[in-house]
Amino acid sequence: MTDLTGRTAVVTGSTSGIGAAIAHRLAAAGAHVVVSGRNAERGAAVVQAITDAGGHARFVAADVTNDADVAELARVAAADGPIDYWFSNAGTEGPIGPMDTWTAEALREVVDANLTSVLSGLHHASTHLRSGGVIVNTASFVGTVLPVPIAVPYAAAKAGVVAAGRSAAPLLADAGIDVYTLCPWVIDTPMVDRLTGGAPDDKNGFAAGFAPSGRLTPVDDVARAAVDLLTMEPRRPSGEAILVDAGPTVTVLS
Repeated sequence: MTDLTGRTAVVTGSTSGIGAAIAHRLAAAGAHVVVSGRNAERGAAVVQAITDAGGHARFVAADVTNDADVAELARVAAADGPIDYWFSNAGTEGPIGPMDTWTAEALREVVDANLTSVLSGLHHASTHLRSGGVIVNTASFVGTVLPVPIAVPYAAAKAGVVAAGRSAAPLLADAGIDVYTLCPWVIDTPMVDRLTGGAPDDKNGFAAGFAPSGRLTPVDDVARAAVDLLTMEPRRPSGEAILVDAGPTVTVLS
């Protein structure tokens, strides 16, 4: 496994799902991981699991829809030295269904949680990242390669994440910071549980209807692809967005 000893990584939305898997994989590689989210109890459980496995982690509470929280998260994480890796992973599916079910509050929430949070992360993390650091933002296949009519607000926000990463890459190049976007297919997360009801047959059927592999992707497959972005030589071109399916099978988003 890649050795990330001495590196500091921040993972938002890491109290469950993809974020927690990324936090575990980073810690297993030796990084000191700042686990972050709104739920302190779940955050403490992730930190405990990491430390029980011999890793190093701490929890910092933050609501990424609040720009001040993101700024404070970056400041606290960098208190002992520059940050090496920042993962903006927090998000929510928002309103699912026909347009007449949408509310203004729900639209604000899905954009703030999925897109504005990424912009805040780019802004505040970049001021604390060392040269050679990496920012990884989580988007989705939704809104990038496959229209999903029941999830228009989510699709719009996630398409914005890809655009933000591509535009931020040249802006941060002089600082020596690379930016990447992960676009997972159908991942075995609490979000998919909520969308399908959580029964294995329903989740597998949902994945079969969308993912090229036809399979539900384990969270660790996405975590492996995410950590590979930090360590592969030569690195992928900054600004690149990649689709992650089961395996993991990684393809570049054209």
